[in-house]
Amino acid sequence: ACREALHGLSARLRLAALRDDLDRAARGYQQVARRAAAAATAQVDGWARRIEALERLRQSLGYRETLRRGYTVVWSEDRVVTRKAQAETATGLQIEFADGRLALGSAGARPSRKSPPKPEQGSLF
Repeated sequence: ACREALHGLSARLRLAALRDDLDRAARGYQQVARRAAAAATAQVDGWARRIEALERLRQSLGYRETLRRGYTVVWSEDRVVTRKAQAETATGLQIEFADGRLALGSAGARPSRKSPPKPEQGSLF
């Protein structure tokens, strides 16, 4: 009977030690999980800040910021005109300002370089 009691006590002690080991492992896992979550959040926040900074840089380098500073962009259909020869052969031009586009040529009224015809004077006799 003593042997059986000792055997039962030994099994309970092993079970208690196993529970203690499991509790320690669970606490360690929770600490590691918290640190990993904090590190992941910090990494994502860093990426978000970097993306925001790159977007601000992209916008500042875009041509629309140049328009806001007073420059214009000349378009012929859906292409940017960068040379005088291109503008001379274009059938219609659009000038883009910061607040919109102005159409010239066949895309709009092209200013004439000729003076308007003089009205005919009727006969005085």
